[in-house]
Amino acid sequence: MIRYIFSFVILLVFVVRVSGCVAQTPPQSKQGFSESPYRELDTLKPGTILHLPTGIVVTREQMFRILSGSKIVYVGETHTNLKDHQVELEILQGLWERYPGQVVVAMEMFQRPSQDQLNQWSKGELDEKAFVKVWYSNWDQSYNYYRAILHYIRDKKIPLLALNASDELVHAVMEKGTEGLSESLKKELPDMDRTDPYHRNSVKAVFGGHAHGDKGFERFYETMLIWDETMAQSISTYLSSPQGTGKKMVVFTGGFHVNYGFGVPRRVFRRLPEPYEIVMPYTTEVPENRKDILMDVQPVSIPLYLADFIWAVGYEDLEDQNVHLGVQVEKTEKGVAVRKVMPDSTALKIGIREGDIIVSFEGQAIIKPSDLTHLMSFKQPGDHANLTILRGDQTLNLEAQFESGKKTRSP
Repeated sequence: MIRYIFSFVILLVFVVRVSGCVAQTPPQSKQGFSESPYRELDTLKPGTILHLPTGIVVTREQMFRILSGSKIVYVGETHTNLKDHQVELEILQGLWERYPGQVVVAMEMFQRPSQDQLNQWSKGELDEKAFVKVWYSNWDQSYNYYRAILHYIRDKKIPLLALNASDELVHAVMEKGTEGLSESLKKELPDMDRTDPYHRNSVKAVFGGHAHGDKGFERFYETMLIWDETMAQSISTYLSSPQGTGKKMVVFTGGFHVNYGFGVPRRVFRRLPEPYEIVMPYTTEVPENRKDILMDVQPVSIPLYLADFIWAVGYEDLEDQNVHLGVQVEKTEKGVAVRKVMPDSTALKIGIREGDIIVSFEGQAIIKPSDLTHLMSFKQPGDHANLTILRGDQTLNLEAQFESGKKTRSP
């Protein structure tokens, strides 16, 4: 079995997003291929950098000499591992020190409609409070995982590129598929290559081995293609533009989008054949009390290297600092509806039920799910909050007291 780290799981209608998963054990396929042909990755000590095609351990300086020859450096992450983000920051700092003024950062975490706000942040024209709100309108994970990286970008005035498709497009594809989109949304669709067998089989394995032709899996796969191809389109368009001339790009995205190269990298290369390298932070051991983040999937035959470089890391998250309400929610015509209440959660303890509509939190209106995520981000263990809930014809006022977020990982 292959172990995967799932750094976040968002249930939206019927699609589970798993772009933050990183393979953890090198699988041996029937053909004899493996993620690491020379070294067993789980034996690497944190801090070790392995050149995967040769199995040779290299220094940071040796790795940076190789990265310097590439137009694009992809770094795959587990979203909730602080050690991965430290690697990302080191790579960004290393390239910026070698090529000041010539580096641009591109991030999966931002949708393309937010590009104007990212430009303001890079120029120092947007304060952190306003930027944090932009963050939670784009991404569910804690801003604090990325704060050091984003501050470095602002301090050095590094251009920051939004990579991902809009929520509107993604939700429409989830509900209707690409064939059912409106004409205006069809114009947002990137050119999509559906023919890569390794990409398709990997997605199928992660999503539970759905049978070929199954409508549910096809929606899963179309959604992953939308993410990968939109990010690839964003990268190639920028680097082909006048503002991208002479630039090197560092791309931060979930490991599943870049490992083996068949996600974003191959799709960028189809549009813009430029040299690139893939660096994969690799968690060699997960603490016993965090084994819940692992998921076993059936191995698939992939005769490709997982990455060009493996950077072995430990594991550290923010779960002791975070709190969660413990609900899965979605936007509906009536408002933000509770789809699921997590076991042993704050929401369950205060009486929230599936189907309830969350109207306000601490007196502030909840219009979309990101509003709730944003407001929850300011809460600490022991804090209280007042919520207004609609349940049929009833309006309920509930008070919550938050505990550590280790057990309930939804907003």
